[in-house]
Amino acid sequence: MLRIVPALLLIVFLSRGMSAQGQSFSLGPVQTVPNPEPALPTYRFCPDGHISLLKDGDDLQMIWAGGTSYRTRGRSIFQMRGPEAVLKPGPAGSYDNGGAWLFAVFRQDANSLIGFYHAEDHEFIANPASKFIAWKSAALCKSDDDGKTWRKHGRIITSAVEKPAQPTWGGCGDFCVVWDGANSRWACFYQEHFLCLAVSADRDGKPGSWKKLYDGDFMEPGLGGRNSSLAGLEGHAGGNPSVHFNSFLDKWVMVWGTWDRGSPSPNSIWLSTSDNLVNWSPPRLVVEASGRTRFWYPTILGGSDVEAGEKALLCYAYFPDKNRSEREFRAQEIVFKKAE
Repeated sequence: MLRIVPALLLIVFLSRGMSAQGQSFSLGPVQTVPNPEPALPTYRFCPDGHISLLKDGDDLQMIWAGGTSYRTRGRSIFQMRGPEAVLKPGPAGSYDNGGAWLFAVFRQDANSLIGFYHAEDHEFIANPASKFIAWKSAALCKSDDDGKTWRKHGRIITSAVEKPAQPTWGGCGDFCVVWDGANSRWACFYQEHFLCLAVSADRDGKPGSWKKLYDGDFMEPGLGGRNSSLAGLEGHAGGNPSVHFNSFLDKWVMVWGTWDRGSPSPNSIWLSTSDNLVNWSPPRLVVEASGRTRFWYPTILGGSDVEAGEKALLCYAYFPDKNRSEREFRAQEIVFKKAE
């Protein structure tokens, strides 16, 4: 497996461990992920969603999500160079006029990539001047030049609720995507107040091919269909999940950030595991917030953002004051352990 963490983190751990469905894990010391060279314009707002990490020759390619998505390259996330702006918001009147955040990127062949992006619509009829309040959706894009440029192919997941006239936070978004090889389908974990799931058996993930999980079955269309929250996770409402297959545990692992309301420890990072991507274990606390702090936008990185082993890297945003948007890009090694 490609090692992307400094050697120091491999030997220094916190003494406490946390249990999750028969497994436990420990965390190493906090490190700050530095701004790439030359500087990333939006660094003080990073991370701002799920991080994509691809093997790119002898380097790694890292996608930094924001209103404009950027990509950097380097030997580790601590030594990135660039950045290049690769995906921009759409024009006025579009579903992504306020932002196009690349949240999941996969290589289909040498230079062809498929991407899934978080789209934000900031325009509301009742208040055309509204800023930073978003109606969200998930959309598809593709690249034929290794991620330098992208073609947008439309939305794949939208809410059953129509966008209101008044500025309102809502819609379906803040997601991650994995390939479920056992069932030959894409799986998108998104939030609409709670964590939800949609799947597509189409290798190209085309609009119209997605089905939302509703009432125990994948029966509702991705575009405008109803959804149910993932069973067992309702007590920990939140968003921005990161899911990877852990080859050491032989299980899927999810981490996500919780809201101010709807969790026993809000603004914190939680972890759950699964054998099938549908049924998840009772959540366990990973990084706990207190007072005015917030920990959000977690991603676990191993050889990529969708696979890891015994040792990986937990990346997340630390907000010293949850009422302000400036944040620190943090990383800690996470070491998984099997049950005795």
